[in-house]
Amino acid sequence: MLKTPLCDLFGIEVPIVLAPMGTCTSAELAAAVSNEGGLGGVGSLFRTTVAIKRDIDMVRKLTNRHFAVNHIPQCLDAEAFHYTLEARPAVISFALGDPGDLVRQAHEVGSLVMLQVTTVAQAVQAAERGVDVIVAQGGEAGGYSGDVSTMALVPQVVDAVAPIPVVAAGGIFDGRGIAAALMLGAAGVNLGTRFIATEEAPAPVEWKKAITGAQSEDAIKAEVLNDITPLPGTVGFPTVLRSLHTDFLDEWSTKREEARRERDRLKHQIVSTTQAGQPHATLLTAGQTAGGIKKILPVSSLIRQLVAETEAALLRAPRYVA
Repeated sequence: MLKTPLCDLFGIEVPIVLAPMGTCTSAELAAAVSNEGGLGGVGSLFRTTVAIKRDIDMVRKLTNRHFAVNHIPQCLDAEAFHYTLEARPAVISFALGDPGDLVRQAHEVGSLVMLQVTTVAQAVQAAERGVDVIVAQGGEAGGYSGDVSTMALVPQVVDAVAPIPVVAAGGIFDGRGIAAALMLGAAGVNLGTRFIATEEAPAPVEWKKAITGAQSEDAIKAEVLNDITPLPGTVGFPTVLRSLHTDFLDEWSTKREEARRERDRLKHQIVSTTQAGQPHATLLTAGQTAGGIKKILPVSSLIRQLVAETEAALLRAPRYVA
């Protein structure tokens, strides 16, 4: 049985967390993960207040298990955050910025707080803020991340913030990766790209197939996106997404100065294609794990597979000790 202290803390069965991806999030996906024993999550970045509130309401109808709601401190949707506090989810998570007093507010309604970081210094600050769990995300991730790899970052964060549980993120797509994260001292894992390639994910099939057909080196850092849609107040928190190649990115990555001048028009293009159900026309967000993902699976099958693979990998470990 795969169980870590994170399971007891969050009230979940397996130490697998759904990354709260703003560009690929839904109550249905969150509930599917929670119903299979993991921690599902609803994202808020780049979303309307109405959509966030709808997902908070819906996920509570679709599961009676614990879930998380994520917010970005420096571009906080105050109304959506207040609605989150009223919903009192088991976990309120933050990313890309120092949550400051938001930690206290979350604790006051009885929610645990999880914060994603990309450096040891950010992890130490998070511990000082009193967060309950820290997600250490390496540069392999598809979401906004830094330059330090998961393999290097996770054990350093574990050492720096002990005894606070650490969740590993970035570069994990199967049970071998989960087992490796546990050996590095993590209490669980946070998966994004692997969950995009599931039947329940609210992503067009073109996006999912692009992931299953990609190589790891195809997941490039979309630096030009920061020229078009820069996130405010992220000093010290690297803000670079990874994406698979698209005609849009390939064109504008070579014309970054022009992209800054055309920022409003290009941002409208990204938003309009997303609203039209074709986000893959401009961006195909994915981490380097895309190279190892070959099948689009139901969430239930995926989590069972991940657990079985992790247990098998851990059972092999003793053979290396004389």
